[in-house]
Amino acid sequence: MAPSKIRVKLISEIAEFVTVSPVVQRDYDLAELVEVMLPVLGRDAGRIRHILGAGTIATGDYRYRWEAVQVSEEEVATILQQLPGPDPSRRFQPERCYVVRFRRGHEVLDLPRESAARKPLFARQSFWEGLLEMVSQEVRYADYSHADRADVYCFLLGAEGVELIEGLLPLLRPRMAAERLRQFRPEQVEWLSRR
Repeated sequence: MAPSKIRVKLISEIAEFVTVSPVVQRDYDLAELVEVMLPVLGRDAGRIRHILGAGTIATGDYRYRWEAVQVSEEEVATILQQLPGPDPSRRFQPERCYVVRFRRGHEVLDLPRESAARKPLFARQSFWEGLLEMVSQEVRYADYSHADRADVYCFLLGAEGVELIEGLLPLLRPRMAAERLRQFRPEQVEWLSRR
């Protein structure tokens, strides 16, 4: 049986020349600690149980350390059932989206809704609205991103889709963002939606 609270040390692992960064300590309950692990380990109860026993994991810019916690796979499986996960039955709701992510291979370029939804002076629509209008009928559910804590909906771009996005680029502000997206040449558009 796991303790109700687990004292976790967060240590920055950002590579710099010389750095003295404080070690932050925080109390997590077991479910919160498991949720930290999901972007790295996925929903594998055996691996999560192993890492809980090891007492350390690196994710993002931080290493998390705690005293080893011994739990059964059943306990971990119960926690995983309570945490959000993939749900292909969820329909696409554009109003819940907060980021549009352009993907080419493993590279990504994120545009927050606040930037992409800015309307240029005298424009009929924003880049965000134009993009939604272009893809909303063909968006499909892809997965749940534990790192982003969001459902991911995607649209594969063919040559025609790339041309349509290029036609929307004059609506994107600032112009540097539009130029960066033009050079990026995305293959897929993903919408991140909070539950």
